[in-house]
Amino acid sequence: MLIHPAAFAANFNHKAFKIGHTLVGHPLFELPRLVRLAQKLSPPGGANSVLYFRGDNAINQVDVKAASVSVNAQQTPRQTFVARNLKQPALSVQETVAQIESCNAWMQLRDVGTDPEYKLLLDEVMNQFAKHAQTLAPGICSVRADIFVSSPGATTPFHLDEEHNFLLQLRGSKELAIMNGSDRRVLSEAQIDAFYQGNGELAAYAPELERFAEHVQLTPGEGVHIPPCYPHWVQNGNAVSVSLGVLWQSDETARHRNLYRVNRWLRGIGLAPRPAGESAVVDQLKMAPFALKRRAARVLKSGMHRLGLNA
Repeated sequence: MLIHPAAFAANFNHKAFKIGHTLVGHPLFELPRLVRLAQKLSPPGGANSVLYFRGDNAINQVDVKAASVSVNAQQTPRQTFVARNLKQPALSVQETVAQIESCNAWMQLRDVGTDPEYKLLLDEVMNQFAKHAQTLAPGICSVRADIFVSSPGATTPFHLDEEHNFLLQLRGSKELAIMNGSDRRVLSEAQIDAFYQGNGELAAYAPELERFAEHVQLTPGEGVHIPPCYPHWVQNGNAVSVSLGVLWQSDETARHRNLYRVNRWLRGIGLAPRPAGESAVVDQLKMAPFALKRRAARVLKSGMHRLGLNA
């Protein structure tokens, strides 16, 4: 990775910023190799770790009227790429990759580190990120890598992810519109609460939100940081695009998720808790039991490792 330490420290977790990388031309990202990977990740009758959709789906895919009925995850229709039944190409997973230049689709090969070759590369890449990220957001865990393969002109709808996220461009170009998820004009408390109830990764989009967007152009050899819960949409360039997403969780992402969990519980017993982030002192009190639990789990895991036991 080609990372400027000062820019990383100043912007990580709260602002999009570019980095460089040296993965362009790597054989693991050539289309024939990706066809084999797609076949492995979506075996007949097995768990499917591949999502793929038409590239002409609209930026907004949230059913706003249904989502506004309730923030209760049991009542609100799930706003996910799969649950919203986005249009898909009439092709198999492998055919979609092989015909990506002409089939008008975008594809996400999820958790590619389950393949040993990609796991080695992910470990190498993640070690470089960890040198800079560990002091800023300790407790790195649940590291994952996804590969995105997109047709010319394909659009990825407006959505958010809760992980720390770096998107590395390997082939082709794309433009991302990234919006500040901590700005309540972009994401309301109710929307974030629904997200953390498992309502889905899709976010409600409207053209007037573009005034809050930072537009980032990516070409091969460039990457961008997308902070946790910053909604974004992606417009592919005029050629086939291949990108690598590197994502992970930390104490910070766990804290954010658990604050909304606690607030939901408090509302359930008739209280009106302060929104997450409004008071650092109140947030710290809410998080005390979770912090102790994570610290104890870390100490236990470290002790078992020293004893040579499998944690």
